[in-house]
Amino acid sequence: MNKIYSRIGLAQKAGKVSSGTLAVRSSLLNRACLLVMSSDISENTKDSLIGISQKRKIPWLVLGNKYELGTSVGKAYRVALTINDQGMADSIIKLLESRGEGLNSTGVVEWPK
Repeated sequence: MNKIYSRIGLAQKAGKVSSGTLAVRSSLLNRACLLVMSSDISENTKDSLIGISQKRKIPWLVLGNKYELGTSVGKAYRVALTINDQGMADSIIKLLESRGEGLNSTGVVEWPK
């Protein structure tokens, strides 16, 4: 899982990450390629973000908790973020597939707590 967090950090340094729920909502409407949510996101927020991503056919996954996700982008905590570059998103998806995980038809991967 550390490799995935490293890829997210690399995308942050490249300026290809939107983090925080308001920035994520905006990003999902026009430039997001992958939605990443923490396991401890509220159900209402999760349902809302998943609804938007399904309408726009954007894959999504659940990864770690809000503190681990926030640390990967250099913030205190974040419950959601988007990867806004297709190459970076594909890189994260390939890492998931190499671990035997993968995005299923609904586009979700839930990591164990």
